[in-house]
Amino acid sequence: MTTPDLSNQPYRRPPMTRGIDPQRMNWLWRLVCEVGAIEATEVVQALHAAGVPVDRRRVESWAVNDRDDAFFPITLAELERNLRAMVALRRTEEAPSRPAMPEHASGNPTQQTLQA
Repeated sequence: MTTPDLSNQPYRRPPMTRGIDPQRMNWLWRLVCEVGAIEATEVVQALHAAGVPVDRRRVESWAVNDRDDAFFPITLAELERNLRAMVALRRTEEAPSRPAMPEHASGNPTQQTLQA
């Protein structure tokens, strides 16, 4: 059986299967953690590195079912902050294996402006 070439077909958005509440994004956070193999300990470490005071119990409360007594809703802003902190942590962990780039070559326009 051959697989159809999907690259020539138009993209279609999937239907919304749930209402979106930006104050309760726990279901999305759980999916991200599952796909990214993100553990609570790593999230705590990343948030502490970003200067966010958080304990493991709070981080774990974002990943439990909403019927669980330990459930605490995570907001869209928290979800984004957590992901950015995780990216920053992983980049610093990878940094020794990559050659350092000078700040002016990093493409950061703010740094370039300050140096000019």
